Amino acid sequence: METPKILLNVSGNCQNVPAYSNGIWNVAHGETILQHSLVRFHVQLLAMFLLSSSFHLLLRRFHLSRFTSEILTGIVLGPAIMGKYFNNASSKLFPPYEEIIISLSKFGYVLFAFLAGVRMDPTLIGKTGRTAFILGFMSSVTAFIIIESTGFLFPKGLKTGGSKNAKVMFARIYMACMIQTQFVGVSFILMQLKMINSQLGHIALASSLVNELLRLAFGFMSGFLFTFNVSERAGVQTIIFSLIFVVLILTLMKRLMFVVVRITPEGQPVKEIYATVTVATVFLISTWGDSIGLNYLAGPLILGLVLPARSPLAEILIAKFDTIVSGFLLPLMAMLYASKVDLWQIMKEFDSLLIFKISLIGFTMKVVATFFLAKFCKIPTRHAVALALILNAKGINELGTLGSYSTFRDIHSTSGIFLIFLLQALQPLVKMLYHPAEHYLSYKKMSVEHASGDAELKILTCAYRQEDAVAAIKLLEYSNPTQESPLSIHGLCLEELVSSFTPLLINHQLGQKNSSSKGSRSQPIVDIFRYLKSELKKSVQVQVFTAISPLKQMHEDICWLSFNKSCSLIVLPFHKKWNSKGKMVSNNNDLRNLNIKVLELAPCSVGILIDRSRAHGLSSIFITSATYRVATIFVGGPDDREALAYALRMARCPKVHLTVVRFIGHDDHAHQRWQFMIDEDLLRRLRTEMSGGSNINYIEKTVRDGSDTSSTIKSMVGDLDLIMVGRSSHGTESEALSGLSEWTDLPELGPIGDLLASEDTTCPVSVLVVQQQIRKESPKIAWKFW
Repeated sequence: METPKILLNVSGNCQNVPAYSNGIWNVAHGETILQHSLVRFHVQLLAMFLLSSSFHLLLRRFHLSRFTSEILTGIVLGPAIMGKYFNNASSKLFPPYEEIIISLSKFGYVLFAFLAGVRMDPTLIGKTGRTAFILGFMSSVTAFIIIESTGFLFPKGLKTGGSKNAKVMFARIYMACMIQTQFVGVSFILMQLKMINSQLGHIALASSLVNELLRLAFGFMSGFLFTFNVSERAGVQTIIFSLIFVVLILTLMKRLMFVVVRITPEGQPVKEIYATVTVATVFLISTWGDSIGLNYLAGPLILGLVLPARSPLAEILIAKFDTIVSGFLLPLMAMLYASKVDLWQIMKEFDSLLIFKISLIGFTMKVVATFFLAKFCKIPTRHAVALALILNAKGINELGTLGSYSTFRDIHSTSGIFLIFLLQALQPLVKMLYHPAEHYLSYKKMSVEHASGDAELKILTCAYRQEDAVAAIKLLEYSNPTQESPLSIHGLCLEELVSSFTPLLINHQLGQKNSSSKGSRSQPIVDIFRYLKSELKKSVQVQVFTAISPLKQMHEDICWLSFNKSCSLIVLPFHKKWNSKGKMVSNNNDLRNLNIKVLELAPCSVGILIDRSRAHGLSSIFITSATYRVATIFVGGPDDREALAYALRMARCPKVHLTVVRFIGHDDHAHQRWQFMIDEDLLRRLRTEMSGGSNINYIEKTVRDGSDTSSTIKSMVGDLDLIMVGRSSHGTESEALSGLSEWTDLPELGPIGDLLASEDTTCPVSVLVVQQQIRKESPKIAWKFW
């Protein structure tokens, strides 16, 4: 048999060479330091990852994934480049059978299958819409028809040569890899393209999950039938042992994992020993499944599927093992397999690569068929093309499948790796064809300034922590919610997606729950919003949602929900937090990047709420004061008008005392005459409001430059509860702000917001920085290569 030669270095002249060396200066004559396996392994890792990182630094500018760079690295280090031009160095650095890398690759692929099962959420099938289900089902049927038809059309080419059955089986696996849709591959490309919670991403995930479950069911059935054809007795034994195997995983192992989840205190992580035991069980199950005739990946995948997604055990498994698997073991496997590709041999013998040609034709047929299926589901043409490319993306999963059934010792098997590499060129086309922001472009004026005075004001309030919700509730309570001028509040709990491929937008009004809602971090936030609803039943409508998605793509959920609910304002939490003594205790840069993306893409106005209040926790909700002192800094421009418009709405509340401070420079009216006219119109409305009540004060300050403005603002913050400022992103900088922007650390807050958020401000005053809606045209992709 030839298989053991791949795993073991069988030689009649074995030498006892230690794994480590005595140093580069003590190498004997005629020997090399690379003959020591540990030293050679370190040099291999250095060469592989240094080269792949260099390639990725260049290729990522063309929107190509890191996987592409890893395949290219393997090709360069293989016989195509290094083996051809530096044969001596290649034979010493990469001997034919490298047991260490081969073993690590197999371990990595087993863990990858398990973690992929952990991240899958089979309950998504029940939530799948009609479009995604039809697309997934018909796509699976189409793939089956294409595979069967290609095998029928080219029987002679597929069945020539020795080992006819083995060759036919590998040809079918080869074609299946290139034609079938795999959930894991679709998830990975959506993550790489940052589209996983876009509208198209949701359709792709749901339809690929339907496709995946059908593919697994068909795979088990065809495997049993193949065993029956070989031996009836072996087929019966395989079915019996497989049923016992699956039942034990679905009952005993599932029960044990649920016990681990139950005994873990709410809000606490699972003990690390349980994660270690789980991973050891994964390798035992893989070995057991392989011994009874199943694929060695079947057991780990099933075990991962029965583990509840987003549970504490799933989270610690992903946290502990995902980095080493996706960042080390899988790239090692990709580069190892790609190093078997000989481009010169492929070009020389291209005419004989019948499986390569058939698979490429089948892939093209599948992409075209998927496009027409998407069009049948009434998806726009450009989006249908992008969806067809996403659902047929190829990557590490297909490479690992080929590696599970091939030794990559012949040109037909290595041509599959080369085909996967070529298909990576289609990924940048998706970025050209589809932009998620297209779905929430607003052509209406969605802002507080342009909302009718007594009409219902719709606000989307986001909370990442419990303190964010408490601060937002305090703001909303003083926003004058009455029956004549009601508020419609859409509370959005932001929860990072950690242990699942599937982002969720949970609507708590429909009774939807997180699958791990017992220990969900969002539940206290949901309760706070429900408290607001119970306290202000007649004047406030409250709907609560939870967005579970990657932080880097969470802005898609925020923007889409605000567009879908026709909100006039989005309130975001600031990324810095202070304790009751005024000391900063956290600085979340991911949350800051989220706020910046929302400011860029939001279909309505946006406010960033900086909470410096000394009262924290749930008890602060019940603390109310007779007066709530609010000041609005007005320099001019759309953002300042938006802040003033919201402040005027708050001033209708009897408890609110509003002070409007207008800063005027000597030549402020020279450049923005049209903006000045609009500012004056809003100020006339302010004076009208002042005549009808005594809780509004208006002050004008003439200043020379930004330093005068800064000193004036600092002198007034100690007597206030809330300061409302515009981001001041308009046109030419006012003379009243001159010089301030040069010292700005947080440009997303503007010069005055940055001043009030700085460490120099120690007073317990909250700040709301407002940006008025920016009307946008259809987004275009900027291809920046350098």
